[in-house]
Amino acid sequence: MPYYAETFNVNYTLVGLVVSAFGIARMFIDLPAGLMGQKYNKKILMLLGLTLVSISSILAGIAQNYWILLVARVIEGFGSAIYVTIATIFIALVAKPERRGFLMGIYSGFLLLGSIFGPSFGGIIANIYGINAPFFAYAIVSAIGIIPTLTLPSIKNSENENTVRLRKLYSEAWSILKKPNFLFVLPSIFCFFFIRTGVRNTLVPLFSLNDLSLNEIDIGILLTLAAIATTITMLPVGIISDKIGRRTPLLISLICSAFVTLWIPFTLNLVYISSVMFAYGAMIGLSGPISAYMTDIAPKNKLEIYMGMYRTIGDIGFVLGPLLMGSVADLTNITVLRGGSLITLIGWPPFAVAASIMVLSGLILFKAPDPRPNGIIS
Repeated sequence: MPYYAETFNVNYTLVGLVVSAFGIARMFIDLPAGLMGQKYNKKILMLLGLTLVSISSILAGIAQNYWILLVARVIEGFGSAIYVTIATIFIALVAKPERRGFLMGIYSGFLLLGSIFGPSFGGIIANIYGINAPFFAYAIVSAIGIIPTLTLPSIKNSENENTVRLRKLYSEAWSILKKPNFLFVLPSIFCFFFIRTGVRNTLVPLFSLNDLSLNEIDIGILLTLAAIATTITMLPVGIISDKIGRRTPLLISLICSAFVTLWIPFTLNLVYISSVMFAYGAMIGLSGPISAYMTDIAPKNKLEIYMGMYRTIGDIGFVLGPLLMGSVADLTNITVLRGGSLITLIGWPPFAVAASIMVLSGLILFKAPDPRPNGIIS
């Protein structure tokens, strides 16, 4: 995406804007999408989301200038917000409480796999067919996703006389923010999305490229290893959280991820950082029950709004992660002479900041009551 944006001869600020536009658009539509889930057929909304993603991908692929590309990214963000928010609600409603953690862990795991392997396939397609080809491939995949969605059952909407209306949406959201059980888990929601883009997608590639002199293929291997490890732990931890509760796996994920993150800037070669990134991915996988946690604390008639809030807080972290981590890296970088060229090294400070955010989130979560202690919904 950054390289494609650069082909329109724009500056780095505008390149960054087109990358962030997706997350910014999602951030503003997540909560309204939850409200739409109360009023309208959820299957139809998921189909709408997939259609918007597919259309926006075609628009991006045929863009003749930067501004068309930017509009396409915004539309893609809208479609993604509608689909992911409603799909999460759908799974929460059809899953039995005793299997909710398992099923939502599978869902989260496949979302993560897509976000990791997608760029790898996109790079191969771009190399063979041209820089705009991945957008058409993405449009095809999104369109194919419509087929299984059509087979999903229709489920009853939760709208009743107590359902919040649009004019009261944000006041209702504010009231949710005041609830202790949501307030204590809020930093963890933010953190898990924040480190996904801030550490995995920003710091690790920059450190690998500049400090370790790894190439693009090596960096792809690192991210793939992390994704595989995350999937290995995310699937079973959902089952485990159904039996022992939601909070403990989340606490372990935050604290252990912080420790491994501190370890990353002290790796010296591909083999060393590969093992560290595998451990990092495994620890991140323990965060699988986070969406099930939100489902457990949400009243049945407000599930859609809770999940909309969950996605909104997460997307704020999604947008701020690269911005904050990139800024800290800029402020603390070290320039060295290597092979006759000046190289900017990332160093350990941004990793330490990320780890501190994880630890702080864990300390706050420690005060939260487990909504499913000993596997029983409280």
